Amino acid sequence: MGWRTRRGVLCGSALLLAGQVLGQDDLATRVRKAQDAVRANMETPEGREWMQRNLFATDRLMILLLNRCLPEPGGDIPTTFSVYLRLSKAGRAGEILTELDAALGKCMTAAARELPFPEAPRDDYWIKVNMAAPL
Repeated sequence: MGWRTRRGVLCGSALLLAGQVLGQDDLATRVRKAQDAVRANMETPEGREWMQRNLFATDRLMILLLNRCLPEPGGDIPTTFSVYLRLSKAGRAGEILTELDAALGKCMTAAARELPFPEAPRDDYWIKVNMAAPL
């Protein structure tokens, strides 16, 4: 392999790595904003009441989405993680995030578009669902 080829491979690898790091920072920032929104929602009586009333339904739907998006289980011990879901007032999923993997969140978001969640108090209403799955 010549010098120019090696230099091109090194530059390409560096750009790919930088893109992955920037993508992770973007995901981390989005997850932090979702966490802040969930905390704000849960600090209100309306938010606590909504979660108590709809916890079972949202958990059930999130398990369905997770099963659609995960490959075959990788281990025997479940990994626990949080999933953040942005709902519209009509109960449609706008976005799903998890700090585990951006691809998992994207898959779950796409799969959730066809599922009716409970109506939310307002648009852009973030909730948190704790999950466990063998990854």
